[in-house]
Amino acid sequence: MTHSASRPAAIRAAAAVHAERGTALAVVVHVVLLLLVLGQIVYLASRHRVRVDLTSDRLWSPTESTRQLLDKLDKRLVVEAYFSPKDKLPVVYRETRSIAEAFLDELVQLGKGKVVVQRFDPNADTAIEARAKRCGVQSLDLQNRTSTSVSVDRHWQGLRLLYGGGKQRVIAQFAPGNSFLAEAVLTPAIKEVTTEQRRKYGYMEWPATAVGAQQPGGIGWNMLRTFEGIAKRYEFQNFKDEDGALLPADCDTLFLFRPKELTDRQKYVIDQFVVRGGTLVLFADAAEYAIGPQRSFSKLPLQIDVAGSKQVFVDQLLHYGIDWKPKLIADMAPRAHTPSNSLQAPMEYFALPQQNMFGQQQLAAVGYPYFFHPLAFDWSSAADDLAKNAKGEIDRAAADSYRQRFGSGMPSDEFLFKAFKQLGRGPGLYWPTWVGLREKAGGVPDLPPGVEGRVLLRSSPFALAEDPPASVNPVGYDPQQRTAEFKKFNEKLVERYRAEPRQQVPLMVDVRGRFTSFFAGQERPKRPSEIKEEEQKAAAAAAKVDDPNTPVDESKPDPDAGPQPDAVKPVTDGAALAAEAPMLTAGEKAGRIVAIGDADFVRDDLVNRTYAQQGGPCSLMAGPFFAQLLDWLAEDRDLVELQSRSAVDRTLKFVDGGAVPNADPRLAEQALRSKTFWLRAINLVLPGLLLAGLGLAVFLVRRAQKRAFLASLG
Repeated sequence: MTHSASRPAAIRAAAAVHAERGTALAVVVHVVLLLLVLGQIVYLASRHRVRVDLTSDRLWSPTESTRQLLDKLDKRLVVEAYFSPKDKLPVVYRETRSIAEAFLDELVQLGKGKVVVQRFDPNADTAIEARAKRCGVQSLDLQNRTSTSVSVDRHWQGLRLLYGGGKQRVIAQFAPGNSFLAEAVLTPAIKEVTTEQRRKYGYMEWPATAVGAQQPGGIGWNMLRTFEGIAKRYEFQNFKDEDGALLPADCDTLFLFRPKELTDRQKYVIDQFVVRGGTLVLFADAAEYAIGPQRSFSKLPLQIDVAGSKQVFVDQLLHYGIDWKPKLIADMAPRAHTPSNSLQAPMEYFALPQQNMFGQQQLAAVGYPYFFHPLAFDWSSAADDLAKNAKGEIDRAAADSYRQRFGSGMPSDEFLFKAFKQLGRGPGLYWPTWVGLREKAGGVPDLPPGVEGRVLLRSSPFALAEDPPASVNPVGYDPQQRTAEFKKFNEKLVERYRAEPRQQVPLMVDVRGRFTSFFAGQERPKRPSEIKEEEQKAAAAAAKVDDPNTPVDESKPDPDAGPQPDAVKPVTDGAALAAEAPMLTAGEKAGRIVAIGDADFVRDDLVNRTYAQQGGPCSLMAGPFFAQLLDWLAEDRDLVELQSRSAVDRTLKFVDGGAVPNADPRLAEQALRSKTFWLRAINLVLPGLLLAGLGLAVFLVRRAQKRAFLASLG
């Protein structure tokens, strides 16, 4: 019995040992299979890349602009990256290298074989270093200073883009702080090298009067046209011809910067350009105010039409469907004249020196209603608030009227305004004027047949319109009385605002269609050279009549004897004038007019921030607006998404809290490097350890459950 009882126990023990061996074999098989699966994942990942951007604003994902540009490539884009070794870079630049290389790898993936990145180390080869210098890549020379020595370390981080073996673009130093900044620099460069031919724009400008120590030639509108991102993609040609020749056929867009003292001939040239299907962009001012040293804004003479002109330019625009009222506009809404950044840039509009809590003088932004921006806000939704009286009661009839009359300050969904709508505001305007659509009584549009138009920008309903006063100086002429004078200035505007009805003023319109000529049925205005020639001929004829003893040249035909041979030609500066095309009275193809009620916001001195130290005004948003205006007119959507983004850098920054001021920077760098190493090591090792611990815990639990199950069988 004893022997027979011990056999089942031995069998059970042998079965347990066999089960343990089976478990070990199963674990080995699982590990081998897991390694095979991981190997397949690594193999596939090396050839098929998938990235997931978990940031809320997709900061690390290329925009549609970049994707569209790369999709349009029909030649190979070679990116030569002149990078010195990453491990020798200072810590502050090492992260920029990682971002740069990651974005270049992203371009290669998106390019699908059309983008090739070639990496060169100028520090490893003198020939490569010479080539980098020759093509314009700049070295990054960083000085290290200790108490006993000074050393200079040379690093390289620049790019050269070559497209199709022809056009090239060099980025001297490429050190982006995040992926967005990398794209903001590199994508426009790709756009530049892939553009076969620069688009041409014509312009006419009438410089503003220079005051005081400013340039004697007047203040023009050249600054924006010379911006690198604009000048390399667009070409501008001045068509302000003294002889008033018609514009050439290859000019399809013409800019007018503050037209004044227009002659009938200039109006005729503009008329024929629009009727023939051109695009006219008008930056209009109702008045010119000089910006004096003490911000004394005084009115200077500005006549829209030259003295003796038979045609009125305001009537000409009205003929096309544009209602330009040369009235000065002020917006009393505080939100409309608040700077985009009142702490860093109070001089965007107008600022006064004031004392802060520490007794220091600093510029503080103040509300000057003649400087304002349109708001991306639907004012019809605030109709009830606008219709409240002093007691807080709502006038229902007025509220219903406001809901019908008022709308958004930026009603258009065109990509021109996409970036600005994200900011909630348009570009800042300075002494703007009324530019709207021609209307019938009751505000009903009254556009010419075959013409359609829309308002693109409006003020708030708190706008005031007036004939340009002689002075809009808000602070007087005594620096000691600035604050008191400014208070009086605003009180007068507030008093006017309370007495006048609410109105929302149009500031920008877009009109397009087949226009008819403003000069139809009239005699064509003559060119100055033609007038001069006629005067010379009349003077010669008068002299001949006055002097009967003048000998007659029988070889010359008698002017009264019938048609003359082609011997008489109008001459200007000794050159024969080309024959002019006959007047076109009705358009054969659609033209376009974009009218903006301000020219100062794109003027050189405001764009160049000439008055920043004195409290403004400085046009901070004219550059982005003008660049996007050019793209909008050209219907070039490649950079729309890129221009509409705003950079938000959420990168974790490492700071050495125990750093000693004026210490050896290499010691601080070493401390930061050590901290960075351990933090990155923890980020890499800790997730693996947690995963391994979780797997071990699952394994032990399952083994215990299996043992308990086998024990229960016995």
